[in-house]
Amino acid sequence: MVTKHVKERLHRWNIDIDKLFETLLYPDEVVTGHHDRYIAHRRYGTLIVRAVYEYEDDLPVVVTVYYPSAKRYFKGGGTYADRILP
Repeated sequence: MVTKHVKERLHRWNIDIDKLFETLLYPDEVVTGHHDRYIAHRRYGTLIVRAVYEYEDDLPVVVTVYYPSAKRYFKGGGTYADRILP
């Protein structure tokens, strides 16, 4: 599920919705966030799509998304605290 806030963030950061879904379904890594949330990372050059999500009734709900520098958040890939797809 994608909320109105996420749609606004996609527009603000100029992120194509396909990149969001690619990040969620095929992340390079997933780290643990605050309040039982997960953060999926997918690297695109020097930047990453960073998608924060949580589960409601076993369904993933995207809380926010943004496009920061990979240097700041990317751990190197291959770590998965969670996976939407097995």
